[in-house]
Amino acid sequence: MQHSGVFARQELDRYFASYVGMEGGNPGAPVWICDRSPRGWLEPLVAPLQPRVAPPAWDAVFRHQQRENMGKWLGHQYIARIMAAARAEALRVRLADNDWEQYYWRHLYAPGGAEFRLSLFPLPAQFDGRTPWSKAFRGQPELMPQTRYLDLCRHGERFRFLAKTCARWRPKVVVCLGHRHTDEYLEAFSLGGLAGEEHAIQPADQVRRVRIFAKDGTTWIICPALGGSAGLISQVQLDAFGKFLGTHLAASDFKHCLDLDAVDNAPRARLELLPDPYQSSRLPPDAAGCRTGERARPVFPASDHARAGTSESFA
Repeated sequence: MQHSGVFARQELDRYFASYVGMEGGNPGAPVWICDRSPRGWLEPLVAPLQPRVAPPAWDAVFRHQQRENMGKWLGHQYIARIMAAARAEALRVRLADNDWEQYYWRHLYAPGGAEFRLSLFPLPAQFDGRTPWSKAFRGQPELMPQTRYLDLCRHGERFRFLAKTCARWRPKVVVCLGHRHTDEYLEAFSLGGLAGEEHAIQPADQVRRVRIFAKDGTTWIICPALGGSAGLISQVQLDAFGKFLGTHLAASDFKHCLDLDAVDNAPRARLELLPDPYQSSRLPPDAAGCRTGERARPVFPASDHARAGTSESFA
């Protein structure tokens, strides 16, 4: 961790009350995706500390510079799978096998895209797997021990910044990753005291549960972490959660990507409309007493599990 000088509590508080530590995207997007801490990316603490007043994004320049690295970012690819499935559900089109890949390379965290990626805390909980917090922030009394830093974010301006930003942009859905951080999500977004409901997602033999809270037109979905034995990791699970997310969205939320551009030599993805699940059944005229307006959602076939491989845990 690079840093210069010793920073006062007020300096850090002002710095943390900004978009620092976030992947970003479009803050006006219908979907926010929130993790507890940033992963695999870190801004150095360099004097003078300059708050990030504008959200970052994966724009064309970023994608060009990071093209070789993007293929290694498995956690973000999981998010792309979820969003591609949500897009298919909202548009009422069939989810193609390579939709997630095209979405990842062209649209994920784009400045005018459908999602915004943020984190509760601005600094990563872990660094390179070898450097402990005490060594990374040696000489920074306001960051030592780590609990002092966490208290600064909770009771200082960081959590207030999150709540104010959410109230300003009013996303339709905030997806919060990791059940074990539920209390911190509720605190950060001022959801304490709200009664939530539980929903079970079971695309195959394993059940994944989510908790749902609603306030001021926004729905918070607290879901399992990405990766890990109890998290969302297989293609089946990611697609199922994405389709569940898509039921909270509208076709207009994906008007920027009605057609997915081809990636390299891959074929261009075309919309394949599904049958209207809300079309009333035609019954014979003598079917007295039958209700023709009943609606049933279609059952989607489960896709194959993702190829086995090393995955990072977002627990």
